[in-house]
Amino acid sequence: MPDRIKMEDALDESDVRLFSRGDTVQGTIVQMTENEVLVDIGYKSEALLPKAELAPFREEAKLGEDIEVLVTYIDEENGNVFISERQAYYAKRFKDLEKASRSGTPVTGTILEEVRGSGYHVNLHGIKAFLPGSHLGKGMPTKMERLKGREVEVKIIEFSRRDRNIVVSRKELLKDQEQEQKAELFNTLTPGKVLDGKVKSIVDFGVFVDIGGFDGLVHRTELCWKDVPVPPPDKFKPGQPVQVMVLDADPSQERISLSIKRLRSDPWEGIADRYPPGTHVQGAVVSVTDFGAFVELEEDIEGLAHVSELSWGFPRHPQEVVSEGDQVEVVVLSVDEPRKRISLSLRRAQPDPWDDVSHRYPRGALVEGRVTKITDFGAFVELEEGVEGLIHVSELSWQRIVHPQEMLQEAQTLRAIVLKVDAEERRISLSLKALERDPWEEFLEQYSVGSIIEGTVSQLKDFGAFVRITPSVEGLVHVSEISEDRIGSPAEVLEIDQPVSAKIIGINEAKRQVRLSLRKLHEAAEAEEQHRFMSQQPGREIITLREQLQGLQGSGAPVTEVPVTGEAPDEPVPAEEPQAAASEKHEAEEVLEETLAPEPQEPEAPEKPETPEEPEDLEELDELEEEPEEPEAPEELEEAEEEELEELDEPEEPEEPEEPKESER
Repeated sequence: MPDRIKMEDALDESDVRLFSRGDTVQGTIVQMTENEVLVDIGYKSEALLPKAELAPFREEAKLGEDIEVLVTYIDEENGNVFISERQAYYAKRFKDLEKASRSGTPVTGTILEEVRGSGYHVNLHGIKAFLPGSHLGKGMPTKMERLKGREVEVKIIEFSRRDRNIVVSRKELLKDQEQEQKAELFNTLTPGKVLDGKVKSIVDFGVFVDIGGFDGLVHRTELCWKDVPVPPPDKFKPGQPVQVMVLDADPSQERISLSIKRLRSDPWEGIADRYPPGTHVQGAVVSVTDFGAFVELEEDIEGLAHVSELSWGFPRHPQEVVSEGDQVEVVVLSVDEPRKRISLSLRRAQPDPWDDVSHRYPRGALVEGRVTKITDFGAFVELEEGVEGLIHVSELSWQRIVHPQEMLQEAQTLRAIVLKVDAEERRISLSLKALERDPWEEFLEQYSVGSIIEGTVSQLKDFGAFVRITPSVEGLVHVSEISEDRIGSPAEVLEIDQPVSAKIIGINEAKRQVRLSLRKLHEAAEAEEQHRFMSQQPGREIITLREQLQGLQGSGAPVTEVPVTGEAPDEPVPAEEPQAAASEKHEAEEVLEETLAPEPQEPEAPEKPETPEEPEDLEELDELEEEPEEPEAPEELEEAEEEELEELDEPEEPEEPEEPKESER
């Protein structure tokens, strides 16, 4: 029968497909129930798809929609096939993710929720992965409110199909991208290339600039042509766009050296021609230090005005003259182009106060000023800005001054007399003591040799003692003039501040020295006391030896010469003499015997150390303490003493008496 067909042909014409468990097939949704979805997959009956096995994140299924499913179970007895869209989806996604994990291809996901204390869950288009908190990477917020629902690009760092465990990292992805960018960047960097960038950060040693995802360093020496210790804060700020030049790029060390100053030529080239010495230039003070001020003449060109060149005065610190930002006029002193140094002067742009100082401060003029500095040798006084004078310690007072601080203080205002002006050496000598009368002249008017003075002991030396006669005049009592007894040191008899009386035995007006004696004052007092005692004896008249001899000569009685050595002379006997004359002569001889009788000699005292000699110059006391020498007595005193001795040694010679007769003898 032509209408009959074979069984094999019938099966082929029915187009019934055969499936195995785990096959992935395409199907069409034909019917939906409350719990299942019927899908035509080309089997003899519709496959059953539980709604729980729909693809992840699917809200609902639609009739006629084509879906991809996975055969999970075949019931051959009942002719039913069970399928799962979810497992088919997972199988496909896991296959894609495994391929991405092996190749390192980044994948995109959405942050779902936070895993407390560890990280976040990320949806990789239906596959849940774990993102550790430490692998979130930079540039992302840490609060879940701002992270939830944010789409991120990550890299799979762990993948397990069996355990269905996937761990992703955004930090590793950024690191890989950075390495790729570095490699591309270093391939394009060549020395001299100019790039645009942004200031990333500012440090003490330079500025980091972002030049396309990687930071290069502009060292502080490459910021500008002038030397700056740190980057100027007013010229560079984070985020500021800048243009830089590549100096060097080292991929192995991942270092890029940049420069900003090399974008223009070196301004120090030809600087000596633009600023020759003596040029007047306007500039701004950019820095003030302890040793001077730096003035900017043009961009990156600065000169130093030393503190000594800031003012004709004597400022202690440059801030007393200038401040940062001041506009000043300066004079170029010198230019050192190889060392990139310019010396400037601020004061030379102003008139020199020493030009006519001799006319303003003539010798002998009375001036007024302020003490600016006190030293061991004197005090400096500022007469006007830039002009100072010196008061030497010897010109402070007529009295002895050890240190100027005994009389003056800094910032003290005073008056002085101009002694000398040297405009070339810029020196003015002043004097304070010239305002007062010389106390030495007053002393000479009041005292002379032989005067008795009252004073106090001011100093004790080995060779003598100094006695203050007036506040400004002292006299020296040599150790030999202190006491009649031999002494080894003045300290054995005198003390400091002890009041004493002395006799002036010498005055040296040229050296302003006064020689005193305590011994001679005591001797004069004893002689006066003896004279007063003798004059008070009843019935006796005090006459001198000369008067006695003259009286005997006037009486006509012959008298023999009497030696002054204290020895008893041979008794002269007149040849013929009346009885009255003989009586008078006898009384005179008794007086002479009493006067000329030698005093009993005391036993010799043991020898003492030699007495230091009196110095000739009171100003050389230190040398005299080592080797004192006794000066010779003044010529006037020596002549007076010699005359007095001659008068005593050469009495008037009486007439020789006639030789007496034998009977009268």
